[in-house]
Amino acid sequence: MKGIVTLLVAALPALAQAQAVPSERIEEFVGVMAEHACRMSPYQADKVMPDAGFADKDESKAITEQLITEERARILDGQLVVFGGACGGKLDYSGRERFFAAIADNNCAMTIEEAKLLLPRVGVEITEVQLLMDKMERMSEIRVSDDQKAVFLEQSLCDKFKGLSADMMKSNPETAVAPRNPAQLRTDLIAYMKTVDCKLGRTDADSQLPAAGFTTKELRPVIGKMIADGEAVMNVDDDSLTLSQEVCSE
Repeated sequence: MKGIVTLLVAALPALAQAQAVPSERIEEFVGVMAEHACRMSPYQADKVMPDAGFADKDESKAITEQLITEERARILDGQLVVFGGACGGKLDYSGRERFFAAIADNNCAMTIEEAKLLLPRVGVEITEVQLLMDKMERMSEIRVSDDQKAVFLEQSLCDKFKGLSADMMKSNPETAVAPRNPAQLRTDLIAYMKTVDCKLGRTDADSQLPAAGFTTKELRPVIGKMIADGEAVMNVDDDSLTLSQEVCSE
C-alpha cells in the first residue's frame, strides 16, 4: 500500500514526521480554518496560514495529521476540511473507517490497481490514507505485503467493516461543510490565475487546478459566466483560458 501512496501522491510535498503540537496551537489552527468556511486548499493555505501565525509548514502538516488521526478532519477534493470545535459538525464515517470498509468488501485485501478504483467510491482520498498508514501499521490493523503492492486488513476489523462500503458510497462526506458559493469560487479562481499571469492552458489546468483545491464540476458554471460577462476569454486555438486585463488587475 505504500506503493500506492508513492504512485499517486508523488507530486505532493513530503509530509513532515509527526511531532507533538500543543492543543492550544491545534485549536488556534481550527479557528483560522473556521474563518475560511472550515475548508482550505493547499494554495489557499500557502496564502492564509503564514499571516495567521502558521508560517512553519512542518507544524501545519503535523497539526493536519493529528486532526485527521483524531477524526476531526478529512481530505476532500484535495482540500482540508475540519470538523468540531469552532467548525462544528461531525463526521459520518472517518477516512479510516471508509478505508477499512473498502478493503473488507474486497475480501480483506487490496492491491494498488484496486485501490485506484475502490477508494474514490467510498469517499476516501489517497492523501488521507497516507497520513494514517504508519499508525494503522503500528497498531497491527493492516499488514503491507513484502513487495509493497498490497495491503491486508486484520481479520477482526475485516469482519466488523464488511458490508459497510455500500452505505459509505451513498453518503456524501461534504454535507457537514457548506461548499463555496459562486462568488467565493470566482474570487479564489482569480487569485489563483494571477499567480500564472492570468492565463492557463487545458493541460496545465487539468493538473494544477485540482491541486489548488478546485473541481471541474464547481468551476464550469463560474468560468462560463465569466466568459459570458467578458471577464475571461477561451482561446480555441491553443485551448487556454485568459482573464481580462481589468479582472486580472483587481
